[in-house]
Amino acid sequence: MELESCLGRIDVSEEDIIVFPQGILGFEEYKRYLVLEQPDSVFRFLQCVDEPQLAFVVMYPELVDAAYSVVLTEEQKALLEIEQPEDGVVYGIVTIPEQVAEMTINLQAPVVINKRRRIGAQIVLMDGKYTTRHNVLAGMQAAAYLAQKGKD
Repeated sequence: MELESCLGRIDVSEEDIIVFPQGILGFEEYKRYLVLEQPDSVFRFLQCVDEPQLAFVVMYPELVDAAYSVVLTEEQKALLEIEQPEDGVVYGIVTIPEQVAEMTINLQAPVVINKRRRIGAQIVLMDGKYTTRHNVLAGMQAAAYLAQKGKD
């Protein structure tokens, strides 16, 4: 099927659609999304299928915090139908303000997708380890520094 997206008109297959039974926080009425990859970029788009104007910039949280991890409750695993850890992929929603250096990622409420079953959910982590506004550029610089330091 053809779809209007943030990247223009694209052809998508029904098998590529990810269903979010509870929607995304603040957008609960929209349940169907696609992950659109950007060549040579750390960013992707979580594009709503049913509302072309609704798309979220997302990225892997590990790029800004190498130690980032999500522990799902049994209820969350059941919602996502996740049986094995490798079934899941985690994204953080990125906010890009006018001053790009102030770009942040929400590490407290990641988007978790069962890539095998094509089911997603935004999970709110209640452990207090992460915030909703973690600076992306500072995090990426710190991660790169630590990676380089580990090689020395």
